Amino acid sequence: MNPYKPDTVLFSGAIKAMATLSLGLWTAVCWGQPPLNTPSATPPAMLSPAPSVVVVLAGGGAKGFAHLAVLRQLERDRIPIARIVGTSMGAVVGGLYASGMSTDDIERMVASLDPAKVALDQINRLELPSRARDYQQKYPVELEFGIKDGGVSFARGVSDGQRFLALLQALTVHLPPEVDFNDLKIPFRAVATRFRDGEMKVFNRGALHLAIRASMAAPAVFAPVEVEGETYVDGGLVANLPIEVALSEGADVIVASLLADGANEDRTEQASHALVVANRMLDILIRQNEKRNLALLRPQDVLVRPMLKDIGFADFNRAAEIVLRGEQALVLVQDRLTQLSQVFAAQPTVKAPQRLAFDQREKRIVAIEAQGNKDVSESYIQSMLSPLLDQEFSPTQAERFMDQLYTSGYFDLVSYALEQQQGARYKMIVTVREKPYSPHFFKTTLGFSAEVDGVTQFTAGIGYRRPWLTPSGLEFSLDARMGTQSELAARLIQPLSRGWSVETGASWDRNYRPLYRTAVFKDQTGSQKLAYFNQTVQTLGAQLVYDYQRQANIKLGVTTNTIRRTFDTLTDLSALHFASTDQVQYQGLKAQFQMDQLDSFSFPTRGYFLGASLERGLSGTLYSGGRLSGKLAHTVGSHIFNLGLNLAQDRATLNCGNCRSPSQLILGGFQNMGAYRMGQLAGDQLAHVHGTYMYRLTDGGLFNQKTYVGTVLEAGDAWYKSEVMRWRYSGTVFVAVDSKIGDIYLGAARGSGNAYNLFLQLGRRFSY
Repeated sequence: MNPYKPDTVLFSGAIKAMATLSLGLWTAVCWGQPPLNTPSATPPAMLSPAPSVVVVLAGGGAKGFAHLAVLRQLERDRIPIARIVGTSMGAVVGGLYASGMSTDDIERMVASLDPAKVALDQINRLELPSRARDYQQKYPVELEFGIKDGGVSFARGVSDGQRFLALLQALTVHLPPEVDFNDLKIPFRAVATRFRDGEMKVFNRGALHLAIRASMAAPAVFAPVEVEGETYVDGGLVANLPIEVALSEGADVIVASLLADGANEDRTEQASHALVVANRMLDILIRQNEKRNLALLRPQDVLVRPMLKDIGFADFNRAAEIVLRGEQALVLVQDRLTQLSQVFAAQPTVKAPQRLAFDQREKRIVAIEAQGNKDVSESYIQSMLSPLLDQEFSPTQAERFMDQLYTSGYFDLVSYALEQQQGARYKMIVTVREKPYSPHFFKTTLGFSAEVDGVTQFTAGIGYRRPWLTPSGLEFSLDARMGTQSELAARLIQPLSRGWSVETGASWDRNYRPLYRTAVFKDQTGSQKLAYFNQTVQTLGAQLVYDYQRQANIKLGVTTNTIRRTFDTLTDLSALHFASTDQVQYQGLKAQFQMDQLDSFSFPTRGYFLGASLERGLSGTLYSGGRLSGKLAHTVGSHIFNLGLNLAQDRATLNCGNCRSPSQLILGGFQNMGAYRMGQLAGDQLAHVHGTYMYRLTDGGLFNQKTYVGTVLEAGDAWYKSEVMRWRYSGTVFVAVDSKIGDIYLGAARGSGNAYNLFLQLGRRFSY
């Protein structure tokens, strides 16, 4: 007996066996009787019960849209479906259809998906908490890893599959959390592969969205799924076209939809790199089990084979075309389907079996329980979802808060179920899976920058975070960076209540900077360097932070700063009013406000940014500083417009008479008066306005690495208090990629006084 064959199938098989026996007896009795075309004779086929038609849907990513054509044709031909068996994308289409969604609704839903966001879990920075956005800017390389059980651990797949799981749960929310798949509108089976031993698993009950998600967990692409203590991956590894499952459950006629036809198996693909080899090996496994299942087809079965050779796994934007390919393939088997339709048309109308009636009463969440958490405290999960308490249950609202829980960065999978307590009172059971390398999180940063006659810069670093040192959420972070810009910083963050936290930390930064003639003699231009100096900044501080719904944050705190500059030059600096060594040290107060709603910090296409800070020394060196910056981004089609403003003042009184110190306020470089070298314009006051136009050349595919060409028009200057501001102008043309390793751009600029610059940037953007 097959282990996953339900009793209903055995019962159905018994009925068919009895019918066959009756038909044989009828033939024996009637042997030699009048011909079948006489009024007293009835064709045997008309007396036998209608055949059980099982639809088998194969996996294949976006190619699965072709399944919709098959389901629609069966609807038009009025051929009732006894059961649907699906693998991977076949499980997605088949499961949703079996749950009651129409083919039109499925097509609209899947076609509207953003593959980068939903299929690959690409997170827009607006979805991140404010602290996570700052961290992303510091560590643009998206690869995150950790140390687990003495070894390096990475994510379970390119995508966690969380967004797609959440979508499936929202679409099947009308079903109980534990449902017999025979009780769906159409009985259904989802095929997955058990990770432990590679055995096939056929889901016939449980949470429908989890079964579908397990079936589509393509290795190395989507993270595996755990169901009742077992881990599952894509069913395509064992049965991408699960005909054997349909036969085991008593299918009289199989209508199978295969998505691999049209592949050129005679062509030998060059093994150019490891990913090609791995992908090819996976494809070989799938093709072999498909051939094994195709060999099981019988004469009465129908196979639909759309030509999809040129369709990619992620071509969801070609939904209409793929459905059309499916319709074209159906033309070749339409006669077979018509004959099958006539068999059902000749049968007496049979009332559809009573399916499970799902309770649509009001549901009110009265309690939240977390499961699966180890390092993350249950109270944190409950506080994140607390707005759902004592409210009428809304699937849309639940999905939004689950997504916020996911984007907190601690989990790679989040789902929920409702458990009835009494009447309309329900408990929400939230199941989370922490990232495989939790609680030790590492990220890296790399950067290289070069200018004509400027300073070539490079840096490499690593960041470490250890959250949940205590149940209250104490977090430790460490940043280490080496190169022309070096850094060592440690922080402790203690959450207080929803939105509030306290941060304390110490940092040491060192930059190697040039002093340009332009920064000293304002009436001159040119890129001559007068000197080089090392600037070291040591900071110790504590601040109270309020983060308002991931939209804005305010920081108030105390700080102790020591800024030391040492010149490394033989130039006589006294005539230039610079001391060979100077030091600024003060203790004071600092206030910051930031409202960041840009979709990308470096190359925003929509949103706005407003930032302001004030710092005042109360003891030590007399110091005061303030900064105000803003940016607005707007998009019309492929045309992107940015407008920005920067104002700043940074003043410190030195104990050396009329001498002055190289200021921290500088201009120069891309989108910062590009015609000038980085640091070429300097002073203790700064004003800068800029406008950027970009044309989007490409959307960057699945990984959303957009490519642009554009121009920047700028005006501004940096000057000392004793001087008069002199407006300077700059124009830049550039090509750029908003990549997963950081900023990539190449530009050329021309400005006032024949100033010019050529620059290249890879990775983390540099700033003084």
